[in-house]
Amino acid sequence: MHKKLILVAIIVFGLTSQVWAEYPSNVAILEKPEISKLADDQLIDAYENTLVEIQASQSFHYTSGFSPKEYKDFKALLKYRLLLQVEIHSRNLEIPQF
Repeated sequence: MHKKLILVAIIVFGLTSQVWAEYPSNVAILEKPEISKLADDQLIDAYENTLVEIQASQSFHYTSGFSPKEYKDFKALLKYRLLLQVEIHSRNLEIPQF
């Protein structure tokens, strides 16, 4: 019984490690001096990419997971939504409420 439990734990850990390996973050973590050197558009882009990565990662871990293509598509959709929100805000419009 004990050996079976260890074997199951190894398999689960191995599968979990593979899933984590498939979805590496593409956000570069910069130090404060590097952040201060970013141009305004680079700063906004880094912020947006970080928000998208956090949301995608949380959604991935709260569900049964996505395939690599689904994960990439989901991140693209999150980024698109964020860009729309930024544009709406810059035009002083209100985001429609549902």
